[in-house]
Amino acid sequence: MTPGPPTTDACSVVIIGHVCIDENTGTDSGDNAPQRLRRTVGSPAFFINRQLQAVAGVTVSVIAPYGGDFLPVMSAAPPAIPLLNPATPGGTLLYRNHIDGDVRRQQCFHAENADPVPVTATYARALAAADIVIVAPLLANFTPEYLATALAETRPDALKMLLVQGLLRRVDDDGTVGQRDFAEYADVIPLFDVVVFSDEDLQKALTVADEWSRDFFRTTVVVTQNRNGATSFDGGVSVHVPAEPLERQGVGSVIGAGDVFSAALAVSYRGSGDIRDAIGRAHEITARFIDGELVAALAA
Repeated sequence: MTPGPPTTDACSVVIIGHVCIDENTGTDSGDNAPQRLRRTVGSPAFFINRQLQAVAGVTVSVIAPYGGDFLPVMSAAPPAIPLLNPATPGGTLLYRNHIDGDVRRQQCFHAENADPVPVTATYARALAAADIVIVAPLLANFTPEYLATALAETRPDALKMLLVQGLLRRVDDDGTVGQRDFAEYADVIPLFDVVVFSDEDLQKALTVADEWSRDFFRTTVVVTQNRNGATSFDGGVSVHVPAEPLERQGVGSVIGAGDVFSAALAVSYRGSGDIRDAIGRAHEITARFIDGELVAALAA
């Protein structure tokens, strides 16, 4: 993919991945009082869609497995996710998060109901019309074969972005979420123009990103570094883009921030073709998101 010049033309975004229901309990950001159970929509697809719905000229479609229990939860957390596929039997992927300040303990349920949605002719047409395709799985059940089949439907000039985090997760029999070895990376990374992950997702994240960028020189690798900004790698050449420091603390305050960053990065990079500029723009938008979440939390 060769990003085009800045444009105000309409932009079609298709997100392939998972949606989920989050059940969040615990304390956050210096407030030690126990919090009531909060049952809401989660997933990168949710936060990316919410961010892009506010961008003029951008339309979003989502292809993700879900059950009938997802729809009433989604209706309580607008904007609605524009799902292309219908619900299937069984419960929606459920993440139970217990948050204590900067520590989050997590369990996952209904993973057996979250297989990738088969690429039908209808979904193939949506992918063929997309300017940006963002793959954002929450589980490591998106095989290289499935991804290659889906991305084969896209135009050569479409920007294809992967959010790696879900491919680094395993779910044990008791629902505990842990880290897995991304053994299939060599078959997955070259399918994308940009891959994004956090330095909290992998040990020696910057070293891994550098190696991936050297091995797959057509792919730009971006590592987000929380308050330290982000670093991009192209063919082993790194560019660090700092972020303005924020006072907000706690895991709960930044849930979804990485997804907002990725959404802004995709749109900005497709427009400018300048990864440094796109990261800087994504930092600005993410900071506004975090500030907005703080205001909403104080008003609740």
